[in-house]
Amino acid sequence: MKRALPLLAAAGFLALWFALSTRYPPALLPGPIEVLQACADPKLATALWTTTRSALAGLAIASVVALGGAVAFQKSQWLELALYPYALLLQTVPIIAIAPLLVVWLGYGSAVAVASAAIVCFFPLLTAGNVGLRDVSASQVELMRLYGASWGQELVKLRLPAALPHVFAGYRNAVGLSVIGAIVGEFVASNGMPVSLGYLVLSTARSAQTDRTFSAILASTVLALSLFGAVRLAERTMLRWREET
Repeated sequence: MKRALPLLAAAGFLALWFALSTRYPPALLPGPIEVLQACADPKLATALWTTTRSALAGLAIASVVALGGAVAFQKSQWLELALYPYALLLQTVPIIAIAPLLVVWLGYGSAVAVASAAIVCFFPLLTAGNVGLRDVSASQVELMRLYGASWGQELVKLRLPAALPHVFAGYRNAVGLSVIGAIVGEFVASNGMPVSLGYLVLSTARSAQTDRTFSAILASTVLALSLFGAVRLAERTMLRWREET
């Protein structure tokens, strides 16, 4: 019964949506069928691929910088005290306020979407990595040092395995943010070459092609859920492998 409840809720939502769509013109509220038909547009597939590349590229950049920063913070507490407040400050600035500056610095195109995605992913990954690398007991650290382990050996054999659950938790947050960041960047910097989900949302909404707007929003939701599912699968595989070893 518990598994059926989400399906019943979805069916109820679709029925309500369909009922409301019959009372309003398609330009105001298209029905589920019209939205599904709009999803068959080949341009939507191209836009989805463009946004996926930007989101993944931003996530990759954020991963390298944030997890590298977490390792550096673990090595030097002074460095953490000096730089972590500025990382927190970056997190508090709305990305929509930074995006126009990215256009000035990077010009129009996918580079702004990639940079925007990287910025919003950075802090969750930095925090997760920093907390995870410190999530080891003092006795474990003392035992490794007693056996003459170097800092690199301590990092690879003790701290990195201990950090995996925290890092995956950070990725569960970051993958959704990467899609949001990429689309925000596309809102302000996409010129439609190549077409992207952010560009489709804005252009179709302005021309009252609401069914296509809904289809682009649906595609972005599917993208975020797919990335989240991939992270969950990788998490279960890696943590099971860690337990077995």
